[in-house]
Amino acid sequence: LHLEDEHGVFFLKGRLSTLKSFYTEDVEEDSSKNESKPPKKPFLLLHHGQSTEFDVIFKPTLAQRLEGKIRALVGDKYSNKTLIELVGEGHKDEFTLDGLEKEERNAKSSLKKDIIDAVRVNHIQFGDCPVRKPCRRTFTITNHTCTKVMRFEWEADAPFWFSPKVGHLHPGCTKDITVTLKSDVPATFSRHLVKCKVTKINFELP
Repeated sequence: LHLEDEHGVFFLKGRLSTLKSFYTEDVEEDSSKNESKPPKKPFLLLHHGQSTEFDVIFKPTLAQRLEGKIRALVGDKYSNKTLIELVGEGHKDEFTLDGLEKEERNAKSSLKKDIIDAVRVNHIQFGDCPVRKPCRRTFTITNHTCTKVMRFEWEADAPFWFSPKVGHLHPGCTKDITVTLKSDVPATFSRHLVKCKVTKINFELP
């Protein structure tokens, strides 16, 4: 397996079962066809009916479309190749929420219900909270731009309260946000959607 990646953003990782099938030896070539002998590299030895798995990881460093290739040399002839094309698109968020819980069970539950979009959003897990007592969670918002000031406003109603609810975030700065849940009656909130309105503004320094 040969990974061709100009920008160094694709990574090939074998599963545990795959690593057990790796060997490092010289592969014999048919000299009658004037094929150049490949360098000594690890290869997989799979018997009839066997299979193996790889993870292809994409870690972009640029906000653009990126491409790569995996060339698999199959059989005992160097000319017998299988080509796998890799395509990914990197993006960079200008406004992010950091420090939120990443609940793996939420993602698995969403996949089982075919709610793929729910996996991509940010989750806050409050757990069980006593009635009429506030439960608080804190996270951080970040402005990743170099020149733009951002105005944010949380569009949330009771029993969820955000502090600060409205504010400005200068370029390269962060701000801690505290969200409070307080309910006077027993209630269950599942996938309660709260939107944050973010606007770029022209802010004149005094």
